[in-house]
Amino acid sequence: MGNYMEGAEPFEFDGDGPSVLVLHGFTGTTQSMHFLGKSLNENYGFHVLGPCLAGHGTSVDEMAKTGYRDWMASADAALHKLAKRGKPVFVTGLSMGGMLTLALAARYPDIIAGIVPINAIAGENDGGLATLVLDPAAPDRIPGIGSDIKASGVTELAYSEVPVSCLREVYLAQAAIGDTLYNITCPVQIIQSREDHVVHPSNALRIMRGIKSSDIRLLWLDNSYHVATLDNDKELIAARAGQFFGETLCDQ
Repeated sequence: MGNYMEGAEPFEFDGDGPSVLVLHGFTGTTQSMHFLGKSLNENYGFHVLGPCLAGHGTSVDEMAKTGYRDWMASADAALHKLAKRGKPVFVTGLSMGGMLTLALAARYPDIIAGIVPINAIAGENDGGLATLVLDPAAPDRIPGIGSDIKASGVTELAYSEVPVSCLREVYLAQAAIGDTLYNITCPVQIIQSREDHVVHPSNALRIMRGIKSSDIRLLWLDNSYHVATLDNDKELIAARAGQFFGETLCDQ
């Protein structure tokens, strides 16, 4: 804990209403989720928690020491912290954070009231990543994948390099989680950019096909790339998530 890059610190916004866990993406930081978390707190009264996942927000060397179980443990601990408040808990996440959102919903149907995966990884890929993770001659690190953003002048706080060992971890995890979507029964609001240069948009369709919820919604974003929570549609995302959580509460 500690020694975070400026802007990558975990955050928590106190609210009287239900809880919302917000999870950032692979090699990214809480900076990408701060606007969404703040909006859910200020505009809807939710109590919001944004953890920084293990190995993130510090250094690439630190990330290289971590893997899926570490990232999942960070999300798991934050979820249970919110559950102790005794109020309904919702989860939303971007990219790998969306993948972890799906994993939590599959694992804890009795805790999670609804989820909003945003440009989530769920096992649909174009093949390029598979070639890299299977290559025995792959380098230890490759150039970073951050800041896939359509809006001009906006930069994501993310690592400039990616440990290939971590790529192998996330590739295995997204494939496995994609095969366990049938365990998800809570209401789901999927949000997906039509043009995404990091996660193939077909992941949204796989999530729709795989989950067993009776309440499945899909919102396509037309004016954002992968890091949509920092992009042109960030206000739309916050409004749709807040509305979805509120409607879900009314239906329970």
